Amino acid sequence: MKWLIVIALTQGNPFTIPNKTFDTEDDCVQYVSDLSNAEELAIEVIAQVGFNNPVTGVYCVTNQERKRHETIQKL
Repeated sequence: MKWLIVIALTQGNPFTIPNKTFDTEDDCVQYVSDLSNAEELAIEVIAQVGFNNPVTGVYCVTNQERKRHETIQKL
């Protein structure tokens, strides 16, 4: 099972960082918790939504959980 990073925002839909997947939840959590990765995560956020949409959360979810959330948002 692959784990993905999901970024939640103040405005708009959450999004995943497509080029980062992990084999375990622990690997994902370790990556997002490591301050040395903050710059790369910030660049991804800025590329997706710009500077003016604050991040409200960074989560590690399975691809199945992401798809379920996207389906609920479409309802």
